[in-house]
Amino acid sequence: MSGAKVTSVIRVTTLSLLCFAVTVSSPVAQSRPGDTLDIYVIDVEGGEATLFVAPSGESMLVDTGWPGFDGRDADRIAAVAEQAGVTQIDYLVVTHFHTDHMGGTEQLANRLPVVHFIDHGITIDQGDRARAAFEVYSNLRSNGTHRVVRPGDPVPVTGLDVRIIASDGSVLNSPLAGAGDANPFCEGFTFHGADITSRFGDAEDQRSVSAFIGFGRFRTLIMGDLTWNKEHALMCPDNKIGTADLYLVSHHGSDTSGSEALVHGLQPRVAVMNNGPRKGGAVQTFQILQAAPSLEQLWQNHYAIPAGDEYNMPERFIANLQDEAPTQDTPAVHMEAAHGIKVSARRDGSFTVTNSRNGFSRSYGPRN
Repeated sequence: MSGAKVTSVIRVTTLSLLCFAVTVSSPVAQSRPGDTLDIYVIDVEGGEATLFVAPSGESMLVDTGWPGFDGRDADRIAAVAEQAGVTQIDYLVVTHFHTDHMGGTEQLANRLPVVHFIDHGITIDQGDRARAAFEVYSNLRSNGTHRVVRPGDPVPVTGLDVRIIASDGSVLNSPLAGAGDANPFCEGFTFHGADITSRFGDAEDQRSVSAFIGFGRFRTLIMGDLTWNKEHALMCPDNKIGTADLYLVSHHGSDTSGSEALVHGLQPRVAVMNNGPRKGGAVQTFQILQAAPSLEQLWQNHYAIPAGDEYNMPERFIANLQDEAPTQDTPAVHMEAAHGIKVSARRDGSFTVTNSRNGFSRSYGPRN
């Protein structure tokens, strides 16, 4: 998984907001019900927004990106939803109450109806801005159906097996069906100390709602910003999740998540990192992924500037490229590129991954 030098700056117009599904959608994805679980890893500039569309047509959106920027992230989510044939968000899972994960909810709700709100309850952040942002979200969820979830709870998306595996600082007590074997990658696990937790302010991160999603033989999971130490409780000494075909890389690829115990224990065949140019994409994360014995491919939403050419994947696997570092005048969050990664999974465990920027795709057969 060697890197490749990126030599061009991506310049796009506002029409790029629609390019995700125009480039990668197929007639099957447009007409529901269908035969695939479609997963859209949406570019929200280092925030989080991932849309799951079941064959039944039901939708589950995990997080809503940033607030502000004239509704940029809500527009991007709504454009992808439209092209996927989604007219409402049936289940909105807010992993935790940081603004890069829940901040876009109000703007999104002005564009698409949200039926069910799912989260871990109440923020523990006490800063004025954090509390004000949470109040906006709390008022929104009071207008819909709100559910606080705990590990082991299902999310009833028709045709999918969605199970909560972590929430509000707790993780599964009992393994998922077929899981529970000893995890050999727990040996030598090193806990992150107080210097790491204080540096990254992970009080909310460690309370992230994390979910397993099964579709026939296909298995994936989305972790929010669940922290390194909480991964130990989930994966050690026994692996409570089992294997995953697709690993949606935790915490934007930050080095406070994504331990060997999690990543190698899951035995993923493919990973997709929803990072920003300078958000996530840590060198340590690339190293752990590249050392995973099972991993066939890593795909990225952005070229990770801190990781450099040594670690970034070749450009065909990266949805958004840039060779100019963000500055105070042109921060990364103002970039207009809105390309993403789409995964279409089938019941037999096979799946196809597509980069909307260039149309490049690769298919992966069922796990042996």
